[in-house]
Amino acid sequence: MELEKPANSKDIDKINQSQRSAAVYRRANFFPPTTLKRAIERMGFIQADPIRAPARAQDLILRQRVKNYHAGDLERRYDTLDIEEDFFVIYGFVTKSLHTLMHPRSGSHASVDSMPLPWPAANRKRAQLLFEFVSERGEVHPREVDQHFAHGKVENFWGGSSNATTHLLQEMHYRGLLRVVRRDKGIRVYATRESGAGLLTLTSAANESMHWLM
Repeated sequence: MELEKPANSKDIDKINQSQRSAAVYRRANFFPPTTLKRAIERMGFIQADPIRAPARAQDLILRQRVKNYHAGDLERRYDTLDIEEDFFVIYGFVTKSLHTLMHPRSGSHASVDSMPLPWPAANRKRAQLLFEFVSERGEVHPREVDQHFAHGKVENFWGGSSNATTHLLQEMHYRGLLRVVRRDKGIRVYATRESGAGLLTLTSAANESMHWLM
């Protein structure tokens, strides 16, 4: 019978590091039930998923971590929790401190339906007009925007058809130009971000730079 070789110092370091990482993960994600605000601040990010089988992801996650939590509490208290809906690794709710670190985004591809960066010129112009439209009205429902602009249809990530206006709203949200202020029967209602105009200028400048490089 062959005896196990004694672990060397590198193996021991790896084991200790793995155990420390696991302990940090447990402390951040598994803790006694607390208030909704404290649970979110401790976790930093809550996955959002509308599928109710057996329940939405955000409700399943928070039910075990928040005292007296009821399905939908996160959305009902959204404007009091100092959080944002946004695309992190996946879509969900993030603390304002984490959200600040996420913008402006960088990289060659966005994670929403594989949107290319930089934007095509036509999209930049539409985004500018849409940004001004949202700024004037304060808050907009995608239906209201679509009725005004009627950009038509585009093929979405799953091969189906989506309103081009809704698709552009999602792009602008991802890039930090817009934010979700609330939900209307589950539909995102958008407003401009304070830094959105500056980010739109940066996007245009980046596109010009890419044009000269290509």
